[in-house]
Amino acid sequence: MNTWTKYCDSRGLNPISTTVTQGINFLAELMSHNIGYSGINTARSALSSVLTVHDCSTFGTHPLVKRFMKGVFENRPSLPRYTCTWDVSTVLKFLSSLPNLEEITLKDLSHKVVMLMALLTGQRAQTLHALDISSMEMTENKITFYITEVLKHTKPGRHQQPIEFVAFEQDPTLCIVSHIKGYLRRTSSHRNDQSRLLLSYVNPFNPISKDTLSRWIKETLSQAGIDTKTFSAHSTRAASTSTAEAKGVPIHCIMDSAGWSNCHTFAKFYKKPQQAVKNYGSELLKEITS
Repeated sequence: MNTWTKYCDSRGLNPISTTVTQGINFLAELMSHNIGYSGINTARSALSSVLTVHDCSTFGTHPLVKRFMKGVFENRPSLPRYTCTWDVSTVLKFLSSLPNLEEITLKDLSHKVVMLMALLTGQRAQTLHALDISSMEMTENKITFYITEVLKHTKPGRHQQPIEFVAFEQDPTLCIVSHIKGYLRRTSSHRNDQSRLLLSYVNPFNPISKDTLSRWIKETLSQAGIDTKTFSAHSTRAASTSTAEAKGVPIHCIMDSAGWSNCHTFAKFYKKPQQAVKNYGSELLKEITS
């Protein structure tokens, strides 16, 4: 809303009481700065929360605004980055081929833990970045993280469910519980008072940023042979959930793990073709490695 406020200030307008025409002019100016449909639609939604037109409808539902947005879409369509996803088993086979916990480098262990967590939860990088050992419960066969900060999908009355990892005894090379425990042992001497789960593997071993986490995922995808010019780090979300759905994991389990409240979100944005569940991650591993 800062951009809208500046726009109004430069023209002597009241940012919470102006005309539909001025709002559309603002969106048109955004378009002139090469902002795409998604960005302009986000601005439209933000204006709808503060602007009310004369008939008490919202700015975003006004017929002129709808016509304008249709024109924006036709000129700058917001299309999926890709229409299919990569084979999850290819990445899991690569991870399985890495040295065991006693021999693997801290760098490779860090990358492996992050990739396994991304695939076994279907979560976005922001959620994985928020994992904190001060809000962690650990038993022999399970590790649970409780999210204590606001995330992108947090809404009043709905917050991210605890992130649960269950041991995968069928294949120790893909057991996320043993790898997180190994990661904690390897990083214990570097932590000092740092409670974030994920730390840099180089001195001074500070907590990593979300961008670094995404870069680790992308590097692992590249090493596994996935085309990272096409697929971003965020593609793990679609690849994981689409594979789970194709393998018969119930949709309610996928939604709970990935943090979606509406199955249409998965169907519209994440379900991509690829070539009674107790735990999303462990069941996904069983289906793929069986």
